[in-house]
Amino acid sequence: MPQGSKILIVEDEMLISMEIKQKLHSMGYAVVGQVISGESAIQKAGEEKPDLILMDIRLKGEMDGITAAKKIMELYDIPIIFLTAHSDKATLERAIAISPSGYLLKPFKGRELMTNIEMSLHKHRIKQKVREEIHPDTLSVLGKKIDAIPLPIAVITGTGIIKEINQVAADLGGFLRKELLGRPVDVFFGMQNENDKQAQNDSEIDIILPDQVTIKRKDGSIAPVTLTGGFVFHDRSHPPNYLVLIEGAESADTTSTYIGPEMIRHLMAITEVFRYPAFVIDKNMMLAGHNPLFADLVHKAGISQYMLNRPLYETPKFSYFGDMQDLQAIFRSGDVERRIKSYVFGKTEKFIEFIRIPLKREKVTTHIATIMIDVTKERHAVIESEKVKREYAELYMTLEDIRRLSAELRTCIHDLLTKISLSEPVESGYAQEKIDLVSDIMSQIDAAWIRYAEIRDQMTKKGYVV
Repeated sequence: MPQGSKILIVEDEMLISMEIKQKLHSMGYAVVGQVISGESAIQKAGEEKPDLILMDIRLKGEMDGITAAKKIMELYDIPIIFLTAHSDKATLERAIAISPSGYLLKPFKGRELMTNIEMSLHKHRIKQKVREEIHPDTLSVLGKKIDAIPLPIAVITGTGIIKEINQVAADLGGFLRKELLGRPVDVFFGMQNENDKQAQNDSEIDIILPDQVTIKRKDGSIAPVTLTGGFVFHDRSHPPNYLVLIEGAESADTTSTYIGPEMIRHLMAITEVFRYPAFVIDKNMMLAGHNPLFADLVHKAGISQYMLNRPLYETPKFSYFGDMQDLQAIFRSGDVERRIKSYVFGKTEKFIEFIRIPLKREKVTTHIATIMIDVTKERHAVIESEKVKREYAELYMTLEDIRRLSAELRTCIHDLLTKISLSEPVESGYAQEKIDLVSDIMSQIDAAWIRYAEIRDQMTKKGYVV
């Protein structure tokens, strides 16, 4: 058994999830996360890149386990075993349609679980090996970089040849990667408006704008897309190749939303005036709006604008700004949430307060606005005030020790003086006992005064004592 294989558990019943976690630990696997919704599963899969996912089919929220599994397999190629207590024909057919690595009916025994996991991991390793043998080009540095991007990407040479394309992009046309590599660009891309195309044919120069492009599918059909460009530099002494991001041209569905873009723009403008990064998401976990301050933050977090145009649960690093399970809970409850998170940058710790405000129409939450406030100074002030309280408490306790020891010393001396004043004989043993006691008390008083002086000096340096 591969020790330490990383496994993600997607199960909305926490008692069952904890039981599965214990079984996995006893078998030697590493559990890298436990989530309860499909959207959170996609986000966590992107963050942790587990070796395998155990996925319950029926989950809380709008996305079930089968839909989440299909998206994870498309984005990250991670083997998935379905767990379910339901074995009805319709569910089974939907699950089989996406080719999972396994299917376990609850309740299952530990040996069944381990066998399914090991078989799934073994089959996935073989599949990867076969894929590498069939497509050795994927082993190139550029190929690995392109494959690692969960978006449709192609690399085009200056002479119009498809130098590299990932399978996500090839799937848009129903092709295998190898069928497009080294082919002219017009094998895959075309023009949306045929009348414009005819006009271009009559000209010496063909110009196709980024939003006028189509994908030529293998079955002969076409699909409108929009292209966004970048560069791939191999050697600065040579011209770069062109990196092309392929996005669907369909406009966002606004019929189901109640908060208009104008209102969102006004909200973002207000937050920018107060210098607060802010963003708004809709129920589909799509970014509906944000201000420039938030754009700066996501850029620093390494999130591209392209990823912000996709469902946010497909963007692993977005967890810096919001956990999918927490956001879904707010959509359900409709309650405002305030939460402070700490971030460590090198040796600096910052505290950011996230204020989540549900935006409602007819008492139904359709969007969530998030405002981010840097409360580092306030938080440090609270921490510092707690330190001051502790130091004053310690100072008080030290003075109390001195008072107590002084009382003990006074009693001891009083007893000795009383004997002398009454002309009572003072036995040598008694006298020595009192001398030792006085000496011990004086030592304790000296130690207490030293500690008092240390605390007072520290507080004076900080300006707490004048």
